[in-house]
This record gives sequence, structure tokens and C-alpha cells, in this order.
Amino acid sequence: MENSFSRELARSLAVMLLEMHAELEEFAFQMDRAPQVIPTGSTFAVESQAQA
Repeated sequence: MENSFSRELARSLAVMLLEMHAELEEFAFQMDRAPQVIPTGSTFAVESQAQA
């Protein structure tokens, strides 16, 4: 009984990890396609303009 439970738990965890991996791949794909937005009031933008 305990061995069966362990196998079922391992299978369930493996499926969850595969699903999470697929979700992360989809998220990364969407982030790569999203337009990059740089806030104009940020310190980084001000420093970049000062160097130019």
C-alpha cells in the first residue's frame, strides 16, 4: 500500500513539474514578444540621457 502511494505521488509530482515547465516556457515566449517599456521617470533613464 505504501509503495503504491509513493509511486502515485511521484507520478503526480512529475506531471505537475511538466505542466509548470510548459507554463514557464509560454510565459517566456510572451515576455520575449512583449514590447519593452522603459519608464521615463526612472533613475536609469535619467542617467542614460545624461551620458549621451
